[in-house]
Amino acid sequence: MRPLVFPCSPATLDDLVIVDEPLAPCPPLTVILEHFQHSVTVVHVESMGPMSGASACFVTITQDRSGRVRIITLAGIGVVTMYAVQFSRHLLGVILLAASTGLFATFDPGLAPFEVRVNGEPVHYREFGIYLMPGEDTTFDVPAVGPDEVSLFVAEGRPVREGPGTWRWTAPESAGLHRVHILRSDDALVTLNVFVLRPLTDVVDGELNGYRIGYYPHPVREIHAAPRGLVEVTEALAAARVSPHFTLGQFLCRQQPGHWPKYLVLQPTLVTKLERLLEEVNHRGIRTDTFYVMSGYRTPWYNRSIGNVPYSRHVWGAAADIFIDTRGDGRMDDLTGNGSSGLADAKVLHRIVDERFGASGNARPVIGLGLYGPRPHRGPFVHVDVRDERARWAVP
Repeated sequence: MRPLVFPCSPATLDDLVIVDEPLAPCPPLTVILEHFQHSVTVVHVESMGPMSGASACFVTITQDRSGRVRIITLAGIGVVTMYAVQFSRHLLGVILLAASTGLFATFDPGLAPFEVRVNGEPVHYREFGIYLMPGEDTTFDVPAVGPDEVSLFVAEGRPVREGPGTWRWTAPESAGLHRVHILRSDDALVTLNVFVLRPLTDVVDGELNGYRIGYYPHPVREIHAAPRGLVEVTEALAAARVSPHFTLGQFLCRQQPGHWPKYLVLQPTLVTKLERLLEEVNHRGIRTDTFYVMSGYRTPWYNRSIGNVPYSRHVWGAAADIFIDTRGDGRMDDLTGNGSSGLADAKVLHRIVDERFGASGNARPVIGLGLYGPRPHRGPFVHVDVRDERARWAVP
């Protein structure tokens, strides 16, 4: 991540403070370091700006023997954020620290600035992934606009205008990413990242280009029908966005780590649910720009190799095991403020998911929701999927 350097006084230019995690703009806090030892450091904090009604903000700094320093800020509403910091040498002075907590940072949900439909399905975000078969005809529709109010741009193929705000376009025959831009006259923009799929029929003996796919089980319900095709993901394409806050790479199967290209299936309904959940989490004061997806798509081969049930929603790209990890350490953040990460923190996220989607009534698809406690090789997490019937379970 991009390091940030903050001014220190009376330090020299050699005394750089490198923060491992990006910090959002906010009223700065003055942190006066009383002393540095290989233990908890006592600090004095002064607020230099409004704190959204919070009565106090406390900072604890710890330093281990390797010189690595952790700064923990605890805001009045109980929001905790931890930063990993490295000092070039011991400092005695003032650090201007921009704290990224729910008190100060703003979350942008990335909603679409105007209504767009693809083959009749609404697109809710200004950047979103669409999945098409080679040569598939697709309709883009922008309702309630005049004939000159919106334009469509695409690098490959020639879109045919069928009416005000309506175009028909044929996807290219080659697999890969093809971007479609829809621009309104006021410069508002929606970008559709169109991923042309490799047909599932290209899989031979359970493999595609050396990547193990396996075999989809016989469908016992409509949601178990085998996918039409697979997204071919090169190493460069892994960074492509499927929505404002998620990329293809976050959902890749955990098999064959050094093999490219990889292949996956991803349901747009799952991505939309995760975006809505992310917005809700930030609305409740937990500031994060994405979720850590511990497990997204699983090929049928990989799903069987780990002993999972054959009809897992992961196999259809309709499930994600997630947690909040703003520190980048691969573990659930301390959401409860008790100084450690555990099942209680996963319960916080689990409750938010259930409250956000549990009252959806008969709306389809519904949410499957599971709570999983920590194990020696991993931390706790929450399973979220889209399915045709409500399901709840816990494995503490």
